Amino acid sequence: MTVDKDANDQSQGEALVESYMQRDVYSLSPKATVEDAAKFFIEHSISAAPVVDEEGRLLGVLADDDLMVEEAQLHIPTIFAALGEVAAWPPAVRRFEEESRRYLAATVEEAMTKKVVTVTPHNSIEEAATKMHDHHLRILPVVSDGKVVGVLGRRDLLRALIRR
Repeated sequence: MTVDKDANDQSQGEALVESYMQRDVYSLSPKATVEDAAKFFIEHSISAAPVVDEEGRLLGVLADDDLMVEEAQLHIPTIFAALGEVAAWPPAVRRFEEESRRYLAATVEEAMTKKVVTVTPHNSIEEAATKMHDHHLRILPVVSDGKVVGVLGRRDLLRALIRR
């Protein structure tokens, strides 16, 4: 991952996204399975990634929140809290395991958020920070001509804040 700090954006008084964005982007294919995405997140220590097509065009974003098993209609902490009762409810546990396996086999495209908030490299850091805050985002894809050219994360915003 590289982060560039452009001396020009400080002299112009407005820090730009392009000066702080991560240019080496970890992205996912829409055809990948949810299980592969979970492993990818763990392997790269990330919590979200843009989903792009073969040409690098943004299709959506997948975050670790999207990987939670919702179809099973069982809340994982509830199951752990009721461990003493699990033996009494084997059908529910079996259903949870079946739904979990089915969900992990689903594709990234099925699980991703399709309505994505983005910025361009020439947007200000202030605009990006506002979007991230207002939409509760972990990452903000940086797009130019429809293609992902970088991502801006919360740490990148902190970096911009310290350098000002």
